[in-house]
Amino acid sequence: MLWSKSFVQSDAYCPKQSVKLRLGHKGRSWDGFRVGSYVHDLIASGLSDDCPVPMKHTLSIEEMVSAKSLMDNFEEMGIELPDEECFIERPIYSKILKDGEAQEWLDCPAWMDRGSDEWDPGRAVGTAWRFQPDAYFLSKGGKKVTVYDWKTSWGIPSDSSLNKDIQAITYCAALCQMTGAEEAEFVWWNIRWKTGHSLSKPADEWLSLAKPIWASCWEKDRYQTKAIEMDERPGEHCGRCPYSDDCLVELPSYQKIDDASLYQYSERISALSRKVKSDLKARLKGRTSTLPVPGGTVIGPSINKYSKWKRGEKEKGMRKVLETIPDSLPLTDVFDVKGSLGDWLGRLPSELRQYIEEHIEEGSRQVLIKKEK
Repeated sequence: MLWSKSFVQSDAYCPKQSVKLRLGHKGRSWDGFRVGSYVHDLIASGLSDDCPVPMKHTLSIEEMVSAKSLMDNFEEMGIELPDEECFIERPIYSKILKDGEAQEWLDCPAWMDRGSDEWDPGRAVGTAWRFQPDAYFLSKGGKKVTVYDWKTSWGIPSDSSLNKDIQAITYCAALCQMTGAEEAEFVWWNIRWKTGHSLSKPADEWLSLAKPIWASCWEKDRYQTKAIEMDERPGEHCGRCPYSDDCLVELPSYQKIDDASLYQYSERISALSRKVKSDLKARLKGRTSTLPVPGGTVIGPSINKYSKWKRGEKEKGMRKVLETIPDSLPLTDVFDVKGSLGDWLGRLPSELRQYIEEHIEEGSRQVLIKKEK
């Protein structure tokens, strides 16, 4: 079967969904990707004459505004690409062997090109891996290959997540094998935030990370498709699944609704939560005893005692502490005032606390819910 970064991700969400995608089953597309897809296609058309200009009429007015904002960001970023030896949206594939070895990296046929009208992943025989970099180019001399990927979502990857990113790993490993480059750099360009993030490794390191992924794809293709289709994993992703309308898996009804309805549902839940808390507070005020709840919480009226500054004494107390700090004690440790005054006093060395005790006093307040710290 045909595999790619997105197919591996869908397999992690729900193996049943991934199988249906790889077999080429038709389904509804999630509108949350519409602007991002349009912006990707528009950038590609501006960088290469081989890429057609996408049709803007598919966007709503609000989506047009969002797309223009992202394109303005892209222009402001001033990302430069070399004029020669730069490839835009080039679909590439290879057959994958048992040990995760790639047989040979070639240009995809039309049925394996996701942007083609002939796209039909179900035609794949054996195990194959396809990928389509937004842009890649070789350095002079060909020792290094650089991959550019445009991101239009909110997220900015952390350093730890970059090292495990399936897209970066497989793209860089494949391009090093295909071009003979000794090093590869993957650059995430987040157009929404107008920032870049990159990761560079030698070819053998990329390949050592990619081969287990490809070998696992080969192994999973040995399993019965019918058995994998029984592996249903409901969750938030069901709302983005092309096949959720026909899926019979049991899950909370809200997980299958569209984004606008899900937002309205969450607002109703929030309003309900506020009302329940208000009703709970009114009920607890009428209790005459406390009630322990599993997990260390106590509900009901109780007195919470705490430390507080005497009126007008805070500056005097703080000055005394400042004047008596020994040179051996870092100032930042003493004035780490996170939390309440009581928390700070508890962290303060006893030799310093004695200077401000005359400036503090005990206060109390009634609380209805006391949680264990």
